[in-house]
Amino acid sequence: MRVSLPPPRAAALLALALPAACDAGAGTPPELLTPAEVQGIYLVCELRFTPVQRALPAADVLGSVMDPDPPAGRARPSLALSGTAPEFDLVYTRAADGALQQLRGDVEFGPTSVFLYPSSQTASQVALEALLPPAHLDLVFHRAPRRLTAGSEVSAYAVRRRDYARAVDISEDGLQERLLGHVTAVFAEGSCP
Repeated sequence: MRVSLPPPRAAALLALALPAACDAGAGTPPELLTPAEVQGIYLVCELRFTPVQRALPAADVLGSVMDPDPPAGRARPSLALSGTAPEFDLVYTRAADGALQQLRGDVEFGPTSVFLYPSSQTASQVALEALLPPAHLDLVFHRAPRRLTAGSEVSAYAVRRRDYARAVDISEDGLQERLLGHVTAVFAEGSCP
């Protein structure tokens, strides 16, 4: 007899949903968010990587990698969630050279969170690594005001020292090849708090 195992993402979502279902006492899994509920364009209000090693400075990705106030004709850094498909677009102007960057990927939905999985295309991966994100970003959805946030619920993960050093404008000398840390993020619809 052949046993089929669920894909890793489905297993992770199931692991998140089961405790909530048990706590509810209803025996039925909680309802998941839908693309229509979370759709919109969210401004990047905060995006920060904080190393676990407290002697190292936090990287303000919004202020160092992204241009928070791009030239006329360019939109501020933003995250667009589709209302019809489980997809996202992250658009920003790169601070270093003014180049427009667009990252795309898939979205999965939990009862209170959305999970962003960036595309694995080479161009996207290079631009993505500069943002110091985890392999997938877990964002808690808030209905009023409409926001997506990440903080202590995101586990520690490793980034390349080159990308970290560039983001905080320090030398790579003495840094480990990979640095563990956490992401803090706030994306808000309309305007930043």
